[in-house]
Amino acid sequence: MEDWKKDLKSFFEVQKIEKRLKDKDDEIKSQVEKFYSTKVRPTLKELKKELERYGREVKIAIGHNFAAIDVSHMGRLELNYQIKVKEVHPYPEVYYQDRSGNGIWAEGSFKLGVQKYTIQDISKEVIIENFMREYKARLWVLYKRTNG
Repeated sequence: MEDWKKDLKSFFEVQKIEKRLKDKDDEIKSQVEKFYSTKVRPTLKELKKELERYGREVKIAIGHNFAAIDVSHMGRLELNYQIKVKEVHPYPEVYYQDRSGNGIWAEGSFKLGVQKYTIQDISKEVIIENFMREYKARLWVLYKRTNG
């Protein structure tokens, strides 16, 4: 006869665990949204302003779980740079075209090595440094002259 009491107790323990997990998910979602609004958005706007000074067409898109900046010059895509977050771990993705027009996707890392970092560890300076490294590397390949 006591089995139903154990069953009821288990049911409510599971409910508590599920509520804690939901609360944790809500907290993570809030942290990620704050990361995009307070760090990523202002950084991408600053990059946009500076790139436009050099004749680049720049578009920014920011959602709840990603941010992107597209940089084009004379109608040609130079770089699509995205910042995504898995749980609380941010990472950049880039899309670009090689000299032949082939599209290439690459997923990267904000820091070198096998270190774990979270959205709290990524500053505006880290984002800009990573963007500049990717952007300059793509421009070099896109516009380098060939001897011939």
